[in-house]
Amino acid sequence: MVLEGIIAAMKVMLQKYPSYGLHRFCLEHIKANLLTNFRRNGLKEACQILGTELNQTKYWNAWGRINELNPEAAAYLQQIDPTMWTLFEDGGHRWGVSTTNISESYNNVLKGARHLPIRAMVESTLEKCAYIFRRYRPKINSCNTPLPPHPMAIYMANMLDSTRQTVTSWGECFVVVVCGASTTAVWSEGLKVKLKSKPAPSYP
Repeated sequence: MVLEGIIAAMKVMLQKYPSYGLHRFCLEHIKANLLTNFRRNGLKEACQILGTELNQTKYWNAWGRINELNPEAAAYLQQIDPTMWTLFEDGGHRWGVSTTNISESYNNVLKGARHLPIRAMVESTLEKCAYIFRRYRPKINSCNTPLPPHPMAIYMANMLDSTRQTVTSWGECFVVVVCGASTTAVWSEGLKVKLKSKPAPSYP
């Protein structure tokens, strides 16, 4: 059997082994194909939001934005099954991963072993993986935070930002969020709720 292309190969494999996984498209390739066919400022950014957004309102707003920029580009994207490339329609199967960067980075590890016999390929893979662990072991051992430095910095920034917000539950389902040092009033079913702001704590 001769298979032409990744899509055909994945289709045959999943028909034979349906429990082995799911086929999804890389968002970077979707954007690249889109820009190959359509040129317009803001189109790439809108496609990125569309592919990674989990909020329903923002997701449909992204569709509207693309349609405003280029209706033909929107029609082009609508021809692609959204479950294959948008996180909102994915059903959670790809765990928030929208690209193939992880697998492609590992391909770089194995790049030099493609031409080797199987035994030599296994040995090369083992040696390269061991080298990666040896290379980064000092950084790992010197890390004194629960997360690596970059994600830890993002986490701390988000935590600091959260101290500037107050979330108040009203009844069983009514939730009010007040940001910063402002005071707001919210209407819900004819009831006016006034909230006092909570100042952000200071840190040394």
